[in-house]
Amino acid sequence: MQALRVTALLGSALYQDVGRRLVTSGVPVSGAFDRHAHEAGALLVGGTLAQASLEVLGLVELVALVPVTCAVTGVGAVSIDGVQASSWTAMDVGAGSRIEVRAQGRAYLAVAGGFQPSMELGSRSTCVLGPIGPAPIGVGDLLPLGPASRAGTVGDFVRPPRWRPHVRVIAGPHLHLDPCTVRVVQASRIGVRVTGGLLGSVGAQESARSDLPSLGVLPGTIQVLPSGDWVLLGPDAGTMGGYPVAGVVVSPDLGALAHLDVGASLQLEVVSGAEDPVQGAVEIIRVRDLGS
Repeated sequence: MQALRVTALLGSALYQDVGRRLVTSGVPVSGAFDRHAHEAGALLVGGTLAQASLEVLGLVELVALVPVTCAVTGVGAVSIDGVQASSWTAMDVGAGSRIEVRAQGRAYLAVAGGFQPSMELGSRSTCVLGPIGPAPIGVGDLLPLGPASRAGTVGDFVRPPRWRPHVRVIAGPHLHLDPCTVRVVQASRIGVRVTGGLLGSVGAQESARSDLPSLGVLPGTIQVLPSGDWVLLGPDAGTMGGYPVAGVVVSPDLGALAHLDVGASLQLEVVSGAEDPVQGAVEIIRVRDLGS
């Protein structure tokens, strides 16, 4: 059987892919919290964005029942049979070998062929709100793999992005968000709750409004709660809400929210929507090209 067996778990491990496109039906987007890390892992093992990876928060140990090509991305470390290996790098793992992933934020394990749990509503992602999709991974589980259309080249790598607790935000539409540094008081895939945010003078007066109808929201939306705290919505958040919106995190920066923990500081920078801040494509460094 093409599979990995889970032998230890401390924290959580969830199947994630690019998520669902059913927000108009009230279904959360879900999918990998750090999309850049998920994409890099999938490409390193010769796959596509649509294949599922394993999103790890904490520690997971797995045994390969067959030889596999894999890669670990995100914020974390990987070891094979107790020997530290390079993250953001394609590597071959023999049958019977132990793969240990330790996440310092969220880490992603991609395997050639992709993980193959049953699809639900067009995705293999686990959404914790609902819940929707495959159940969270548990010790003893066999994680099925699909056939690899082509394996990644061992040693190919991606230069990891310089992660920092900083996001760019487009202010509005209901309130005026000022640049500030906030402190995380809760963090999950549903959303990151922060305190200490600054609203402009008009926004501060408007933040107590209770007459707003429920409106559609997407991951990255910053809602202002009656307590004054803010919630930066994550991939598993609901698709409607009646709280005032003070801003929206630009899409390329959403991955930074994935790696925040309680007590962390997060810097918010206000940018104009006209700046169109985009994230560059994943660049794979091919080992065959390094000697040329």
